[in-house]
Amino acid sequence: MKLEKVIDDALENKIATGIAVSIVDRKNRIFEITKGHTEEEGEDITKATLFDLASLTKVVFTTPYILKLVEDGLLSINDPVSLYVNGFPENITLKNLLTHTGGLKPWLPLFSDDLNIDNSKPYEVKQITKEEAIDKIIKFGIDASPNVKVEYSDLGFILLGFIIETITKKDLKECAREFFDEISMFSTTFGPVQGDVASTEIVQGKHLKGIVHDENARALGGISGHAGLFSNLNDLERYALFILNSGSIDEKRILTEDSIVLMKETATTDLKPERTIGFIKGKYLSTAPDFASVESIGHTGFTGTSIYFDFKRSIAIIILTNRVYYGRENNKHMHLRRIIGNLIYKEIL
Repeated sequence: MKLEKVIDDALENKIATGIAVSIVDRKNRIFEITKGHTEEEGEDITKATLFDLASLTKVVFTTPYILKLVEDGLLSINDPVSLYVNGFPENITLKNLLTHTGGLKPWLPLFSDDLNIDNSKPYEVKQITKEEAIDKIIKFGIDASPNVKVEYSDLGFILLGFIIETITKKDLKECAREFFDEISMFSTTFGPVQGDVASTEIVQGKHLKGIVHDENARALGGISGHAGLFSNLNDLERYALFILNSGSIDEKRILTEDSIVLMKETATTDLKPERTIGFIKGKYLSTAPDFASVESIGHTGFTGTSIYFDFKRSIAIIILTNRVYYGRENNKHMHLRRIIGNLIYKEIL
């Protein structure tokens, strides 16, 4: 099988130390492969190995949980953010944050006093409070009016995490535990985690292992709406089944079908790239397979993770890597995702 050779070659070329791939349909897993190690000379990668999901946190937890709060009558996605965040512009809505149309900057180093640094290298971080993060985002994180452009932003999902805590009066880690327990995703959690976990980038002289890679998430104690989750193939297959079955799993309804439709259908009709609530449409996802249908959505994570749904074929493709192990400038994984996706369509589907 060419797919297995491509993965072996990727490991040999140091795209990552470990790669885990799964394909799920509406009933179960139809293919799975794990290769490599948690670090150089580390333990073998298995379907139970935890990976730092990075921005997959946005769609695996934050987006569906916000929709759960909508279903529970606790908020509306059309609410102004200012209803929950004092001092925030009144013309920006939760929907703007969920679709990256709020005019927020892509990123700010909330963890640093120097707001001019970029994210091209790892940094030491200082711990910050929720209030300090909000203050910086309000003062320095907005650079356009809402509904003018689509610009992917971590800042909006950081705010969504805070809003979840405000509404529920619980911390985000507790909310996540309750949500994932409903789906039987018992290994998925905010860090720190121990044991069978893939290492990431070198920070302060050693590879991070079980500690979130994202600096802003680390500065917030490892728990944020934009990054911080750790998960594995076993659990993400459960998540994929939940999405593919329109919000139900094991004959138990977690979200209504209407909520899943919001995650599937374009919400930025007049703006490009087209985004749904949480996801980007597959045709605009740079790492999507060439054979992606118009009914596809996807999301990626900075550490080398991705999840992709093709609703025309009723399948999900999960790819987990620790590509930042060899440094964040290592972008070979983007090409690898497309190649893996193409071979899956050709050899397996």
